[in-house]
Amino acid sequence: MLTIRYFEPMPALRQHVSSLYWFESRLPAFADLMRAELGQIRLIVEGTASSTYGGGQTRSGIGAILQGPTTAPTHYCANGTLSLFGIGLLPLGWAELIGVPATELANDAVDLASVLPPAVVARLMDALASAPDDEARCRVVCEFLLARLEATRDPAVWFTRLADEWLTAGPDPQVDVLVAASGMSARSVERLTHRLYGASPKLLARKYRALGAAIRLGMGEAAGWSEAAGDAFYDQAHFIREFRAFTGLTPARFQAEIAPLTRITMTRRRQLPGLPNLVRIA
Repeated sequence: MLTIRYFEPMPALRQHVSSLYWFESRLPAFADLMRAELGQIRLIVEGTASSTYGGGQTRSGIGAILQGPTTAPTHYCANGTLSLFGIGLLPLGWAELIGVPATELANDAVDLASVLPPAVVARLMDALASAPDDEARCRVVCEFLLARLEATRDPAVWFTRLADEWLTAGPDPQVDVLVAASGMSARSVERLTHRLYGASPKLLARKYRALGAAIRLGMGEAAGWSEAAGDAFYDQAHFIREFRAFTGLTPARFQAEIAPLTRITMTRRRQLPGLPNLVRIA
């Protein structure tokens, strides 16, 4: 009734794509609470889905949907059958595959054809709808992504590698460490993180600090809040407030009521070898 299958991106796409997956729901209605996450392309082959973001706006759509990076939980739902191919976008992937500043679409979604050439998107959706199995679907999507990469390259690849490492090197990223490592001014660093990640360095540090704790709780790597929090939070109240801001649940509720798609996502991504460290948290 509810299935999701993850596929490892080919080597040429591993610095651009966090995940590829095929999702199907045959339930009368489907709803899930999505953590703050990276940008996504959702290619809806069957059905209509809607997302309600932290600011209160709801976006409903069919076909090819582009969602920007989110910094708050998102309610995702559909009535009736839903089938889609998902493409998770790493910051470098956003820069080179999408091109528009990530901050323009942070916590929002638009029709992919409003950003990329409509004829290209139409051919992608036609080919995907005709694909008979997972192998064929992956081939269609990867050919589309590789063609985009051939046409667009971004000079900021060095910064995405630096920032990704900064976000994953420890449980409490410090902004001054990123600024010092970049050799740029704090203002220049902030401009780049807004363009590539859709948020300021400070907000990124908060987001991935909380998501890292959620992974430790969700995967059973921490027995309770204190182990999950470590030394990265002032106290329990601070931890709970930050955790809820980025997951939508308190730590206790997250452990008891973790959304089914979130649990599957965390588990399946851990099983795919060769993915960048940022994918293990995002």
